[in-house]
Amino acid sequence: MFLSIEEIDRLIKEDVPYIDLTSWLLGINEQLGSISYFSREEAVVCGTEEVKMIFDRLSIGTVQFISSGELVKPGDVLISGAGQGCSLNTAWKVGQNILEHCSGIATKTLSMVRIVKNINPNIAVLTTRKGFPGTKPLAVKAVMAGGAVPHRLGLSETVLIFKQHINYIGGFDALLGKMPELKTKSCGKRVVVECSLYEEAKRLCKAGVDGIQFDKVPAAIVKNIVARLKEDYPTVTFFAAGGINETNAAEYADTNIDGIVTTSLYSAKPVDIGVDIKTDSCN
Repeated sequence: MFLSIEEIDRLIKEDVPYIDLTSWLLGINEQLGSISYFSREEAVVCGTEEVKMIFDRLSIGTVQFISSGELVKPGDVLISGAGQGCSLNTAWKVGQNILEHCSGIATKTLSMVRIVKNINPNIAVLTTRKGFPGTKPLAVKAVMAGGAVPHRLGLSETVLIFKQHINYIGGFDALLGKMPELKTKSCGKRVVVECSLYEEAKRLCKAGVDGIQFDKVPAAIVKNIVARLKEDYPTVTFFAAGGINETNAAEYADTNIDGIVTTSLYSAKPVDIGVDIKTDSCN
């Protein structure tokens, strides 16, 4: 995941808009020391590359480093560095926030991926674009570190037709009539349509749609529809979305769909990350 220097600076400035007043008043700005971030629980680490960029920006030398996506145990050091007191204290909470939230998402993602793959190893776990605004780069990186993939990163990326679009063009029959034109104009893209009924899905498959996304359809019904359509339309990709989380992911994994689409991974509990800062005189 690429973050620009401007984005790194924004993360730092969000917490330290001018100066670290506490460090300045205590007179510890120029004292040399070290900082280390460690996990207090088992987790999938994520965000260490961004913390290293913060270290670099603040002239903190990285000493130890674990890449995002690695499994860690309680007590494992994720990243550590050495530098001046002002820089260490400036990096402190910025780095901790990144590691706690990103690792939380990555850890929750791995848990859900394991649930799904245990039922059917051929089903993909995908995430929606409904994350908290302003956090997309880090959130996307975190779900990928945990083993999932973003379903779509934005409106410019894919053709995904919802009922709101269908209302604008005159209804379902109008969409079927537009399908040849859509397929021609978007020949480098796949056309996916959201629906909830078997008859609609069948008509879309006949019309040449590339994918069907079932939204808020119970797993038992999805299983029945997919079983009836997959034999006749083996090239169509089937997705299930809407309200899917760790509590019901196994049910949807048992439907023989191709992808489970979820928003739930973005609301993960942060991992408990500890921070140890010492002066050279304490080392």
